[in-house]
Amino acid sequence: MQKAPLIIINVSNPVAFDGKGSIIILEYTDEDAAKKVAWKIARETGRSVTIRREDMCVIETIPATAH
Repeated sequence: MQKAPLIIINVSNPVAFDGKGSIIILEYTDEDAAKKVAWKIARETGRSVTIRREDMCVIETIPATAH
């Protein structure tokens, strides 16, 4: 049985923690579910969110201004 490829959601906040930055990474195996969650995170936090494949190729980048 072949494992499902990972879809990675990356949320960056370069000014958090006294300017040292922070990164939140979530892993999904369903690309559609990952996109829904990424858009929700972008809307609710105002942060830029990047969705990548397991090989780190970008699927989609949601800009920080998305609401």
